Amino acid sequence: MGQTAENCARIIINTLQISLSVEDYIKQVTQIHHKIMPSAQLMPDTECLYTRAAEIVASEYGKTFTWEMQVACMGLKARADAKYNIDTLDLPLTVDQYLDKVSRVYKTVFPSAQFMPDTERLYTEATQIIASEYNKVYTWEIKVQCMGMKGAMAAQLIIDSLELPLTVDQYLKKIISQYDSLFPNANILPVETLSETERLYSAATQIVIGPYGKEYTWEIKWPLMGRVGIELAKGIVGALQVSLSPEEYLTQVEEQYKHLFPLAQLMPGAEKLVRHLHKHNIPIAIASGGAQDSFELKTTNHKEFVSLFSHVVLASTDPEVENGKPAPDVFLICAKRFPDSPNPDQCLVFEDAPNGVEAGVKAGMQVVMVPDPRLAQEKTKGSSQVLKSLEDFKPELFGLPTYDD
Repeated sequence: MGQTAENCARIIINTLQISLSVEDYIKQVTQIHHKIMPSAQLMPDTECLYTRAAEIVASEYGKTFTWEMQVACMGLKARADAKYNIDTLDLPLTVDQYLDKVSRVYKTVFPSAQFMPDTERLYTEATQIIASEYNKVYTWEIKVQCMGMKGAMAAQLIIDSLELPLTVDQYLKKIISQYDSLFPNANILPVETLSETERLYSAATQIVIGPYGKEYTWEIKWPLMGRVGIELAKGIVGALQVSLSPEEYLTQVEEQYKHLFPLAQLMPGAEKLVRHLHKHNIPIAIASGGAQDSFELKTTNHKEFVSLFSHVVLASTDPEVENGKPAPDVFLICAKRFPDSPNPDQCLVFEDAPNGVEAGVKAGMQVVMVPDPRLAQEKTKGSSQVLKSLEDFKPELFGLPTYDD
């Protein structure tokens, strides 16, 4: 444990009797990684996010979590992994402090994982069923330590952490019994109705305010949805009473955006709808409250998809947009830039936030709202239609071509 990349390479070379030098082995492993998994797109989503979490913690101290470090950490237990990262990056943290930071990042970043097989939830559920037999709780902190372990090693850690009166063989027999009953129900996790970018904004905020002992709750978040830039920063700093100026908050949260926004995924039903409208030559555009730099980050892996839109209007950086949502400016400017400059009542807006709905209504447009399920029903008033998901949208109800399938 705590092996460097060179030591790991040396062990593998000696064990497998590979005719390569340590330097050549590391070089080839790095090259293979980049060829097979460009930008980590083919990595299991959680593995990609483990790496993101380490990068986020390292970046707080101006350090970089490298691929060589990732190789060296593979298979290490949580405390050994923490010790290795602290020593390698010369971080001013104890092991417990590092694990606390990483755990906080996991809690906020992991909800952004998309299209993950449901098995991870079922592993946790199976473990909790066993723990509850002995009035114990399988906590997130224990789960973090088990990540990457399998079989007997994970069983022993869980037994020791929860002080279960079981041998490893007894525990494994119990857990396998639970798997047999739970796993036939595994499916693909549905992505929540909330847009992925909105979730990533929340994750970035929590990472920044976490060290101050604060939590970015839904009650604080929903009134601020739709605000951007300094206005959003003022709202968050004021509501949470953190010892940061709005400008300091913005600097810190924008650094987190760089790590998180490239992970953004499309909402369920979004791609089907957009490609359908594009195929039938229905003019479509993007009107967002965001800025150009954050938009570029969020669409890193969706350039072809974005190219289907006629144009993009970003309220925070577009000189023509004087006021952000709930003012109607961004929607009116967006409509004006279509080649035929349609009247507002000929435009249909899709929104997820009350401020966005208000902006669309003030612009004189019809609005389809796909709100977060936690949003109170009265906050959806004003919209022409409220949907649980874009997958439920029926184009023909608004005079648009019916889906082909």
